[in-house]
Amino acid sequence: MTTFTFLFSSCSTKEKKRFVIGVSQCSEDVWREKLNEELRIAALYYNNVKLDIKSANDDVKMQTQQIDAFVNEDVDLLIVAPGQVSISPAIDRAYEKGIPVIIFDRRTRSDKYTAYIGADNRKIGSDMGRFLASAGVSDVVELCGLSSSSPAIERADGFESIANGKNKINLVKKLYADWTEKGAYHVVDSMLSATPPHFTCIFAHNDRMAVGARKACQKHGLDISRIRFCGIDAMPEEGGGMQLISEGKLFASYTYPTRGDEVMQLAMNILTGKKYERENLLASALVTHENASVLLMQYDETVRQQSRLATLRSRVDKAASDFQTQRVYLIILVSFLILLIVACALAVNAYRTKALINRKLKEAVKRQEQLTKEIEDMTQRRLQFFTNVSHELRTPLTLIAGPTEQLLEDPTVKAPHRSMLEMIHRNTHLLLQLVGEILDLRKVQTNKAELVLNRFDLQKALTLWSEDFRTIAIRRKLTITVDTSTVKEEPIIIADRDKISHVFFNLMSNALKYTPKGGSINISLAYTNHTYTIKVSDTGKGVAKDELPRLFERFYQARGAEGGTGIGLSIVKAFVELHKGEVHGESEEGKGLTIVVSLPDSQPGYDPAKDVEEKPTAEKGLIDDNYVTTSISAKESAERITNAEDFDHDRPLVLIIDDNDGMRSYLHSILKQKYNISEAANGKEGLEKARREVPKLVICDVMMPVMDGLEFTRQLKADTATCHIPVILLTARSLTEQREEGYGTGADSYLTKPFSGSVLLARIDNLLRSRSMLRSIFSGSTEEKEEEKSLNTLDQTFIGRLREVMQKNMGDSEYSVERLGTDVGLSRVQLYRKVKALTGQTPVELLRKARLEKAKKLLIKTERSVAEIAYEVGFTSPSYFNKCFKDEFGMSPGESR
Repeated sequence: MTTFTFLFSSCSTKEKKRFVIGVSQCSEDVWREKLNEELRIAALYYNNVKLDIKSANDDVKMQTQQIDAFVNEDVDLLIVAPGQVSISPAIDRAYEKGIPVIIFDRRTRSDKYTAYIGADNRKIGSDMGRFLASAGVSDVVELCGLSSSSPAIERADGFESIANGKNKINLVKKLYADWTEKGAYHVVDSMLSATPPHFTCIFAHNDRMAVGARKACQKHGLDISRIRFCGIDAMPEEGGGMQLISEGKLFASYTYPTRGDEVMQLAMNILTGKKYERENLLASALVTHENASVLLMQYDETVRQQSRLATLRSRVDKAASDFQTQRVYLIILVSFLILLIVACALAVNAYRTKALINRKLKEAVKRQEQLTKEIEDMTQRRLQFFTNVSHELRTPLTLIAGPTEQLLEDPTVKAPHRSMLEMIHRNTHLLLQLVGEILDLRKVQTNKAELVLNRFDLQKALTLWSEDFRTIAIRRKLTITVDTSTVKEEPIIIADRDKISHVFFNLMSNALKYTPKGGSINISLAYTNHTYTIKVSDTGKGVAKDELPRLFERFYQARGAEGGTGIGLSIVKAFVELHKGEVHGESEEGKGLTIVVSLPDSQPGYDPAKDVEEKPTAEKGLIDDNYVTTSISAKESAERITNAEDFDHDRPLVLIIDDNDGMRSYLHSILKQKYNISEAANGKEGLEKARREVPKLVICDVMMPVMDGLEFTRQLKADTATCHIPVILLTARSLTEQREEGYGTGADSYLTKPFSGSVLLARIDNLLRSRSMLRSIFSGSTEEKEEEKSLNTLDQTFIGRLREVMQKNMGDSEYSVERLGTDVGLSRVQLYRKVKALTGQTPVELLRKARLEKAKKLLIKTERSVAEIAYEVGFTSPSYFNKCFKDEFGMSPGESR
């Protein structure tokens, strides 16, 4: 693996380009092409260099854009041959960004560059002047480059320094062109087309312009053999200055070196941090007819050597490429071998692991089978025990139901005892029903349930059974409809009449429970392909789609279920499947639930001789009416008036919250002798009533729809208006962690069902008497602070806010209880009942006491009159102030000084 890593890393490092050098050429010509080629050849010696060469074609705007593009690309170094001095701002921007800048060939107006390399143009101009003076040239036309170009400026300065000196050179004309042959031709042509001066020599600032000037003279028929044409550059290439001198077309030129190798060396010195000179002048020489041939031969030899070097470099590159390819193949081969070895090792390890896992899995399966058998045995024992207990319950329940019925038949038993007996009778029958369902379910589970087959009219049976629900439907303002219009023939079915009636009653009880006031329940019967389909639809809240598949599971209750045990629908499913039928639910949340029962029209084994004709009737006790959502506002309004804040001064208001109507009735009967009663059917409704009425105490069930008791308590204790109200939770959940959860929400007491009425009364009395009241909130005494510490955090905050608002507005004699309630964020009723519960005083009494406390302090600490102090603390009459002060402190204001 180490070898593989080494080979791979060596492969990944092949010729990585580390430095990017941008080259901006001002134009394209033979001289610059030679320079570019020399730069490329020199870059071959540095494997970590990438060259990016761009030409502006003598366009200053284009060159500016190219330099800015290089800057945006974050090149490592920039080489610029400025077309004109106006290019300086672009070069300055690159330099200021931290990019090293090499100025080559031409200079700019700015000194913001890293290094300069190029020939000494001023020296070239002066050397050409001395040469022409020594050659006896007298009348000279100087043909300059662009007037804004630094080489043109410097060459002219050098030449004119000689011409204007003691030498016998007469500068008859100074012309400017654009460095090109065509531009020079037009400039000289224009001069000759006018009145030309006398001249024997044309000195052009480069060889191309000298050629253009020569052609213009030829055009005008001048004797070019008598005119000496001189230039600068002396390029050795085909058509360059050296060849023209050798051919006699030019009189002289001056080498203007490209030296791309030295430019690249300078760039690498800068990039690698080596020492370099800021100003680098390249050597140059005069070229005449005497040395032109020798220089051309040297150039040809140099070209041949460079060609050989390029060939060698190409071969080296190819060898390196071949080596790299071979190394890649080697790496692939080694990688394959390593992967093969690893794969073999993994396969061996996987085989061993699989064998170990299989062994452990067999052991786990064996343990699981043993555990499953133990669980099944334990479950069967539990179910058997449950069944035995259910059987045993029937005897005491019968002994309760029988005497209760006899007492109800006695006309001497009057209300309220009769209503209590009716409650006992109804709930006893519901327990008998539950016990019966448990036993039926047990029979189905143990395959002991059998069908007692009857032949009967299903349409008539459904109509009769539904009539038994009319009374309760009318009381709840519900509509029940039976639709059998699609059944054309007499709907005779062979089935177990009792079990089908049980199925129907369970479905109707479920529909009644969840259908709101003003809703409807629709029963429909259809017959197709020897199958009867019964649908029971309601307009209740419906069931979520994800819960529909579990609707018929044993003991399962959907979210928001209102009471029940979760057995009814599982009995429906068991009895329907016993008939080889099917049952399922269809629902959309908020749009009701439809239960669809499909039953075959006959069952095998029917014996007409054993069929007993029986009229289908409903057993009234099977209908659980405890979870009926009834309106209790009218009943409460008839019993008490709540428009006064202190209506429960002698009989404290207790709010009962339970979704079971029977439980609310029972609690009401226990508490009505000592307390005013308010009722709510769920936590949401109860919370609204608690905030509106602010009761002295709340009794709340835990398991309720819409909002359960725990959430109700949590929200009640989080509201400033109600956080002081004690809460007693009633529940059948008796585990320690369940009690802890109840107390964790802020509940003050926890009673487990079943409970004693006397215990509940004692618990209520203790909670109301144990509510500590604040004797004062304005004295500032240690006792006052200790009393406040006994309050919960919200009540402490409320008392602090109440004290602050009262003290702030104490001097306002028109400050009312309504304004006080608005300032602390409570209604008049909420403020009155909360302040009375915490302090035992009304808000008016508390405000008056606060004013008197402040007045007493002012009487002791100041010399102001009693009347002044009375007005300052908000009393409108000194005499009334004197009376109140004496009632509060037992002395007159004057005596307190």
